[in-house]
Amino acid sequence: MKRLRFSWVVLCALAATLACRAPSPDWNGTWKLNLSKSSYQNLAVTISISADGEYGYDDGRSSFTFRCDGKDQPIGKNRTQVCVEGSATTLDLTREENGAKTNAYHWELSADGRVLTATATAFRPSGPVTSQVVASRISGSNGFAGQWRDTGYLQRHADLTLRLHSQTFHLSYPSAGPYVDAPFDGADAAVQGPHAPEGMTYTARLLGRREISTLTKRNGKALTQGSLELSRDGSTITNSWWNPDRPIDKGVFVYEKQ
Repeated sequence: MKRLRFSWVVLCALAATLACRAPSPDWNGTWKLNLSKSSYQNLAVTISISADGEYGYDDGRSSFTFRCDGKDQPIGKNRTQVCVEGSATTLDLTREENGAKTNAYHWELSADGRVLTATATAFRPSGPVTSQVVASRISGSNGFAGQWRDTGYLQRHADLTLRLHSQTFHLSYPSAGPYVDAPFDGADAAVQGPHAPEGMTYTARLLGRREISTLTKRNGKALTQGSLELSRDGSTITNSWWNPDRPIDKGVFVYEKQ
């Protein structure tokens, strides 16, 4: 009899522990971005041009440099890139691997220099995939150098869809296209969808019923670390993200349940 009672106590304790660790059902559903409660200054892209003509690009998640002199430049692992300036307001950057074209980027400034249109094409076995970003100038007076903000980013991330199960996590932005289905064991899960960046992965860990830690990588390199926090009343989700090298510089999106 004592053994039976002990077994029931252990079973009940285990059930309570699992219930406490399982994600709250309040996560599931569609969520709308509230801009007035959000902070997204770190979404700016910085383009610099040194005195000797080297371009620098930094969007807070990734950064790289290149020269626009029409010459092939090695960038490691049998990969090269070449940049050509078509005019004072246009440039084209092409990347190749083992002699085969992998990516093409076209930048174009508006006549008044206040708008930058960047078109990117990834050449994949299934066919080329093209995306476009239109950015408005935040700083800088002319040319490509300055700070820029993607005017469409907020629109593409205005709606968030979540579905959580005991061991898996589905996240998507319907207006943007990419989505991810990730386990809660911290394993890398490929970001999927027609415009998903190649080599992008997403990691999720359940920290409690109302908190999830996240990590986004590109080709194995950490780009952004973040967290999703569900309010106690289940009405809002706070999505915070930051560059692992700059944890103080955080962006915050607040979503409200629909």
